[in-house]
Amino acid sequence: MSWNLKKKARELLSKESGTVYKEHGGRLRVCLVYPNRYGLGMANLGFQAVYGLLNNIDNCVCERAFLPEKEDLPEYERTGSQLFSFETQTPLREFDLIAFSAPFEDDYFNIPVILKLAGVQVRSLDRSGPLVAAGGVAVGLNPEPLALFMDFFLVGDAEGAAQPVIDRLMDCRAKGLGKHETLKTLDSIDWVFVPSFYEFEYDGIHIKSVKALDGAKKTVKASKARDLDQFPVPQSFVYTPCTELPDTYCVEAERGCPRGCRFCAAGFLYLPPRMREEKKVAEAVNAGLKRAGKVGLVGTAVSEYPAIKEILKRGIDEGGTITLSSLRLDELDNEFLALLKEAGYRTITLAPEAGTDRMRDIVNKGITEDEIMESVRLIAEAGFTRLKLYFLVGLPEETDEDALGIAVLTKKIREAFRKGGEIILSVNPFVPKPFTPFQWHRFEDAGVVDRRLKMIKRELAKTGVKVTDMSAKEAFMQAFLARADRRAAEIIEKASESGWKRAMKGMESFIEESVYSVRGRDEILPWDIIDHGVKKGYFWKEFQKGLEGKQTPPCDVGNCVRCGVC
Repeated sequence: MSWNLKKKARELLSKESGTVYKEHGGRLRVCLVYPNRYGLGMANLGFQAVYGLLNNIDNCVCERAFLPEKEDLPEYERTGSQLFSFETQTPLREFDLIAFSAPFEDDYFNIPVILKLAGVQVRSLDRSGPLVAAGGVAVGLNPEPLALFMDFFLVGDAEGAAQPVIDRLMDCRAKGLGKHETLKTLDSIDWVFVPSFYEFEYDGIHIKSVKALDGAKKTVKASKARDLDQFPVPQSFVYTPCTELPDTYCVEAERGCPRGCRFCAAGFLYLPPRMREEKKVAEAVNAGLKRAGKVGLVGTAVSEYPAIKEILKRGIDEGGTITLSSLRLDELDNEFLALLKEAGYRTITLAPEAGTDRMRDIVNKGITEDEIMESVRLIAEAGFTRLKLYFLVGLPEETDEDALGIAVLTKKIREAFRKGGEIILSVNPFVPKPFTPFQWHRFEDAGVVDRRLKMIKRELAKTGVKVTDMSAKEAFMQAFLARADRRAAEIIEKASESGWKRAMKGMESFIEESVYSVRGRDEILPWDIIDHGVKKGYFWKEFQKGLEGKQTPPCDVGNCVRCGVC
């Protein structure tokens, strides 16, 4: 094993605080892998939360691994080194379980690379051990594109769900059970999906039938941590300045959003909305301020956290900086903005999502242009000089006029904002995601998306507004990975070796149909085996309401049963 690679890992470790070291003896050995670089993985709160959660389980030891930096790959090849864990530089193939935390579809291409670097067979059927599993937002929405690589998936919240899996695996190891028997044991857990236990019959791009084999359960019920206060607050348990968010200590304040934006996967995936106890969040914030001086409060709708103003005041009293992962337009008032400014907030980020009221009704955003402009006025009066705006292009029923409305609205905001103030416009193509009302809709034609993006940029060319975007090509790839079935494995594996263009050869028809086809109401979707609690019929009703431009009020938690989660 390369001394230079070990040295680099140890240098990164030396800059960390909170790293967990546990004896391997008598414990299940888990290597938690982030399928991208160290700096990205350590900035991801989900990855950090699972690391802390697993190491809180007494009979488990969890270490970390990442996709190596590009400049390190030649050293792996030159020395024949295998990928190893950070904490003890143990080769991944020596662990009982290699567990991927996969929040983004774009990282799927890195998974075969990591397994090969670890000296582990990429495909589950070719592998006797160690076990390889995955969890996270992306695979929770649709695990099928990775189905042929994984032995099992943990679907849903990790809190309360990880302990039974660790206990079953420890029991299977003690009994000396083989891989198949171990997976059979895991299949008895509601939120564990063992893909090899399911047989799919296809009719072209469509799924004709799904058959559960060997007595496997027909539906995988996602884990839901109903009472988050029973578990530690997810935070940057391992703090390091060597991340994409340097000098920021992240803390989750809440999970789930009641608004029901029809394009938002996270909004539906994390239902029902759950708020953490103020005392526990405050303790985590105080710990973060002491360690880093700056805390990033994270949540699906964090500005709606009931005690958000009190938390900001505590941070101000401690002399620290607090930022929020998202701001809801209609939550802003003079007091809130003054607190944000005093807490060290420099950039206000807003997400109007669409350029016209018509389109905002279709996506159920629940805000009007007048409300947007009033918020901008308040932000300018509060003295903020930097504003970031998020929009989507290619939404269902969108016309060129609607897309141009993004530029028209941005111009109005430019005029209303402070002179000399900076406005950054982020415009990304809409990607239809599973477990949203728009899961049946197609991805807009890439040519149309590109044309509308250029139209917006051209209209704003002389306004001083900085425009950033995701290309239609990138979004097309993401749409494929979000909507595809397990036949995508061949493309992912080839792309990891020779790139996306070469991997597409001979598969163009399958890829394009996966991306551009409109799904039928009664069609079997690749992710239908998963149950996150929201009824499929509710999604369909919301889809139809969206096409009609009708709005749905936010969740009334505890008093509403319309979607099926509560």
